[in-house]
Amino acid sequence: MIATLGARAGTRTAHRIQPILRAWSRGWLVPAGVHLRIEHAERIEPGQQYVVVSNHLSNLDPMVHLGGVRLPLRFLAMRELFDLPVIGNAMRRIGMIEVDRGNADSAEISRGVRTALRDGASLLVYPEGETSHDGSLGRFHIGAFALAIEHGLPVLPIATIGTREIWAPGSNAIRSGAVVLLVQEPLPTHGMSRLDAIGLRERTRAAIAAACHEPVHEER
Repeated sequence: MIATLGARAGTRTAHRIQPILRAWSRGWLVPAGVHLRIEHAERIEPGQQYVVVSNHLSNLDPMVHLGGVRLPLRFLAMRELFDLPVIGNAMRRIGMIEVDRGNADSAEISRGVRTALRDGASLLVYPEGETSHDGSLGRFHIGAFALAIEHGLPVLPIATIGTREIWAPGSNAIRSGAVVLLVQEPLPTHGMSRLDAIGLRERTRAAIAAACHEPVHEER
């Protein structure tokens, strides 16, 4: 598995970069008055690589996850985030993986994923594909779960609460406030095939929905 090779060969690279990423993210959060709390962090196994999956409420989410989740992270993000001044440039420099919804280049995405895993990082994916327009939990796309199965990585669901109130989609105003990251139990993928991706997606979405007190609807 690429994940296993990455954990052995590239962990030093990921852990060397991670303090820089954490400092960068906190450089956004602290001046804005963001009070960040992570619950059930003990569910994250040190040294394990994951596909980390979260709901997506705000452009603040990547900074919150980089600052709060004690894992080396590289995330798949839509091109719109890379178009933001300062943030976009920084994300490209530190190896984040750009996804164009209108013209997704699967080979380029795969190369970015392989590099991240070889470097010992976990992948962070927002499977809704865009920030929620009204704060509710949207439909999850299948890609994150197919990736997790392909590379033999457990899925780590995280419910993110509070970022929308701090930086609402479409707004330039950033307010102070509290953010909570609720880490859910990891979902193993050992022995799964691509046929299991839909069920894995539904279990992940259900875990995040329950933590956010959202109604759960099965997806097809």
